[in-house]
Amino acid sequence: MTSAERARDLRRVPVLIRGAAWGSGLTLYAPQDDPTRTSAADLAPRLFAQAGVEPADIDVAELYDCFTYSVIVQLEDYGFCAKGEGGAYAASGALERGGELPVNTHGGFLSEGYVHGLNHVCEAVSQLRGDAGERQVPGPEIALSTGQPGYVAGNTSALVLRRGG
Repeated sequence: MTSAERARDLRRVPVLIRGAAWGSGLTLYAPQDDPTRTSAADLAPRLFAQAGVEPADIDVAELYDCFTYSVIVQLEDYGFCAKGEGGAYAASGALERGGELPVNTHGGFLSEGYVHGLNHVCEAVSQLRGDAGERQVPGPEIALSTGQPGYVAGNTSALVLRRGG
């Protein structure tokens, strides 16, 4: 990581951190009114405001996927679809490489490996640099990379990254 000014002089396309947020709240161990709502629902508006973007501006998303359902609740809690519509949104093909919102283009934790979110950040950077090879999404400018959505530990984090240059 370096400054945007320094990054312009390096050999590779810079990727800039446009927004970063952390939050906590919900946990599997404490009572909650709605178990389908994660801490990501509270974090998302702050993150997107800081980054100056909306969910529709995200070109590729690397969503924390320790379990299959965690992608679905994040699609809803980050505002890519309405609550209760995440499953249908995923089934529609929207998450495929050529879809509306390509998700976990590297296979995610369930296919690639579980490195607690760092592989998601690396994949987002690769996508924005345009060097993801056969996984490459055509022309992404803005990526979302998320951490655990707030279950179990109650903590969550996310980055909005932008292609620089």
